[in-house]
Amino acid sequence: MAEPEAAVAILHAREPEESVLLIRRAERENDPWSGHWSFPGGRREPEDPGLLHTALRELEEECGIHLGPEHLEAALQPMLAGRKTGRFLLVAPFLFRVEGQLPTTLDPREAVEALWAPLTVLRDPARHCLQSVPGQPKEVMFPAVELNGVPLWGFTYRLITDWLGLSL
Repeated sequence: MAEPEAAVAILHAREPEESVLLIRRAERENDPWSGHWSFPGGRREPEDPGLLHTALRELEEECGIHLGPEHLEAALQPMLAGRKTGRFLLVAPFLFRVEGQLPTTLDPREAVEALWAPLTVLRDPARHCLQSVPGQPKEVMFPAVELNGVPLWGFTYRLITDWLGLSL
């Protein structure tokens, strides 16, 4: 398998309820995931010593959260992320465990909203549905969960359902 070119940070908080940190990406013309819910993350930079560093760097740049490698719980299996144009991108997901929901300071060039999504919501089969998503024709439907009026779908949806072992 090829080496991943990008990494994401999955922050899993235990308190006040089990949740994960999601960001809604800022609208940008050249970003294939513009406006979508995602985990903090991005492409590996040449100066990054490794993909774990990429995930931690992106988490700090996008959300203002500084964590060290000691918070790493697991490196998950790399996954392919689709794009509207161009080739697919192989992404390395890293799972970090934190005791409580950490405050965020978003970089507005990167993200417009942060949400600690409760795992009870993400695990609830009644919250999952097929729906059209922004930027796609209305008749093209994808599995999704609506969060604050915006669908969580695509790569992030697949990563969450895989990580949580959901078969919906």
